[in-house]
Amino acid sequence: MSAPTVLDAGALITGLAWSVRPPRMVGDAPADIYSGDEKRSLARLAQLTRTHNELCTQAVDPFEITAGLEAAGVSDRQARTMYGAASVFELAEAMYGLVPRRPSTAVAPVDPWHRPLSRHLLRGLLYGLPGLLYAVALIMLQTGFDAVLLLGTTIVATGLGQGLSVLGHVLIGRGHRPAASAMFRTALAFGGLLGVLIIVGGWLSGSLSPAAVLAGFQIAYLLAATVLMVVDAGLILLAVLTPGVLLAIMELSGATVLPREVALGVLALCVAAAVVTAWSQLSAKPRGTMKHLREGFGLASFDYTMGSHYFVYGLATAGLVSFAVVDVLGRRGDTAAGPIALMMLPLVGSLGVAEWLVYRLRSRAVTVLRQTTSVSRFRVLARSELLRAVLAYGAILTSLSFAVIIVFPQQSARLFVLSTAAYGVLGLAFFCATLLLSLGRHPLALGLSVTALVVDSLLRWVFESASPEALAAVHLSVFVGLLVVVLPAAASQYTSAGAHR
Repeated sequence: MSAPTVLDAGALITGLAWSVRPPRMVGDAPADIYSGDEKRSLARLAQLTRTHNELCTQAVDPFEITAGLEAAGVSDRQARTMYGAASVFELAEAMYGLVPRRPSTAVAPVDPWHRPLSRHLLRGLLYGLPGLLYAVALIMLQTGFDAVLLLGTTIVATGLGQGLSVLGHVLIGRGHRPAASAMFRTALAFGGLLGVLIIVGGWLSGSLSPAAVLAGFQIAYLLAATVLMVVDAGLILLAVLTPGVLLAIMELSGATVLPREVALGVLALCVAAAVVTAWSQLSAKPRGTMKHLREGFGLASFDYTMGSHYFVYGLATAGLVSFAVVDVLGRRGDTAAGPIALMMLPLVGSLGVAEWLVYRLRSRAVTVLRQTTSVSRFRVLARSELLRAVLAYGAILTSLSFAVIIVFPQQSARLFVLSTAAYGVLGLAFFCATLLLSLGRHPLALGLSVTALVVDSLLRWVFESASPEALAAVHLSVFVGLLVVVLPAAASQYTSAGAHR
């Protein structure tokens, strides 16, 4: 799943630099004397809440008021001498308890999470279609080493694409499109160079196998596809992929069997077209690339840390999704790309809906937060929204899984059912992890995904001599465990009002 197309609006806290007006001294005015429509006391603490009225009425917790007071220059010493509080935080707690929270009467801001459903469905289609080409490539490869090479480059390219996507969105979200274009050009050049090195390495090894060519093109394609999706050129990418997709459908359905050289040539042309198209979509002038490269594209160390999180997360998710392919390769059997593609169909086919549900959850949280006056009420409504989304996506995955199992019966029915169910559970776990990413909880999502991958790999080694059905059951249990952990984590973060500010 891709990174969000805009930075998490809740992470960009605004309105903290309020100007400080000295509180009006009222001597020893009794606390029961009130003034104004709000009927707030004329005591010194109440006067401070008037000075920071918007902060107090819109804050979701005392921490937000603390941040506002410190940004306004209120120190612990002032809190003690003027208001009788031990610290700014204690003062903020008193202010939070004194002023009831009220929704803002201002015009509702633009919802940064609103996107048309059609856009999400298109992106989901673009996520899934390369899987068909990948399946055809696996069918055409004969040796275990070729399949391992293609699998390894796919996992690495997925991680690079995730990291590039989030950094590109950061720059575009800040209005630095020239720097984003420079970074994308650098990434495309790097991907092309890496692909050439892989191909040359295969040639120097004594035989230039189709696997080396495909692996080299795979790196370049995924980076080019990432660029096109970040710059909202999804329809162009779809047009570029169409010839390869038609070829893959014919090959997988058995309608026609083209010579391997012809099929691989078509896939290579699709990849080359994607790279050329991505380069042509970059608007900034190429001569600015070296300048931006020397300046680090204007990104801070925090941005690169977040990008590295997404890179590792991409590696982990790609590794988890590849469990069926790794099992087959480990047993030195046929790649069985057709059945594996069908097992993955519920997950791949529902990616667009999953992205739409994540965006809808974030959009609903912003709306509910703006309309409610109680943090506890927000938690109740947010929990209800999340439950409905999880049940809806779970129902979609279940329906698609049953459809695949019924329509495409396999020789090894038990193995096929277990693996299809494992992909369905994994899809629901990815949905929760994507929600965590959208909330800015990158280390949490990363840690859970990497832990699941490590546990799954260790259990594969322990059950190396087990039957394929038993190994599939092990994968299913690991993914259920991941879901059991990541779902409460996502619920805890999503129902926290502070996560959406």
